[in-house]
Amino acid sequence: ESVPEHRLVLTASDGGRPALTGTVQLVISVLDANDNAPQFNQSVYKVQLPEDAAEGTLVARVAATDPDEGINQEFSYSIVSSVPASQRDAFNIDPRTGEIRLAGLLDFEDVRQHELQIEARDKGILPLSGHCSVILEVLD
Repeated sequence: ESVPEHRLVLTASDGGRPALTGTVQLVISVLDANDNAPQFNQSVYKVQLPEDAAEGTLVARVAATDPDEGINQEFSYSIVSSVPASQRDAFNIDPRTGEIRLAGLLDFEDVRQHELQIEARDKGILPLSGHCSVILEVLD
């Protein structure tokens, strides 16, 4: 991540009198390994929504970064768990943007707080992932 390429000049000399030399430039390209997991800019996102919020309402937008390169840097977001589990279908997440939206209705008398576990998983050969929580307080 810090130095993707090294350039060296190699000079060889034959030891004769006069010495004859030859030079060559070596270019060493460092290939990226998937050695960094996506990292969220917050470990916990806290939001509040009224119980009469309409389907499609933006709940939160989570954001992660990955300092790797190429497919090792590309990742997608998903909801991996929800508390209560029965309400998981009430939310969906855009895998590219991290926007979480209501896909159902909220009911303060039924569930006052939702907690979603969000994952950002990179597309490396051996994928790495980062996690955060979204805590949604339902307002009466």
